[in-house]
Amino acid sequence: MIDAELLADTNVVSYLFRNSKLGIDYRYLISGRPTGVTALTVEELHYGAAADGWGERRIGQLHMFLADFIVVATPAAVAEICGHLRAQRARVGRVIELADAWVAATALWYDLPVVTHDRDLERIPGLSVLTLHDGWRVREPTRFYGDIWAEFDEPVSKPLEFEGFQLEHTGS
Repeated sequence: MIDAELLADTNVVSYLFRNSKLGIDYRYLISGRPTGVTALTVEELHYGAAADGWGERRIGQLHMFLADFIVVATPAAVAEICGHLRAQRARVGRVIELADAWVAATALWYDLPVVTHDRDLERIPGLSVLTLHDGWRVREPTRFYGDIWAEFDEPVSKPLEFEGFQLEHTGS
């Protein structure tokens, strides 16, 4: 059981930290709900800070900001889901970066909605998404059949099935 109700993607966390227009809008969308991040999201933020040469003061602000998030534990099953997801997406020509697949796999494992502004997370079977994008096209659930993604208007019950892999447990 985890205390987070949502899982934030790195792009949303970055918008929130910068207090940009999108950050203000995503803050409203999150509405004070306990929000988790992955350790990989924390790494991406620290990488960006180091690459941009942030000073101690700004890095301290980042640490204080991140203290408001729940860093979600990562069981080995998340890595397995992530690997299957990346391979499946590559086979259909929709390559997904490791960090995006990791967030999606973590959200699937814990059955949490992802807050994102990244269209790479569209059409992932069983993934619930909160976004500000207009025209976000996720019709759940989607299933992979051979070379195509098939969309259904009617819910298909769990377990989620990726080619050669079933998600039979959620971490919640």
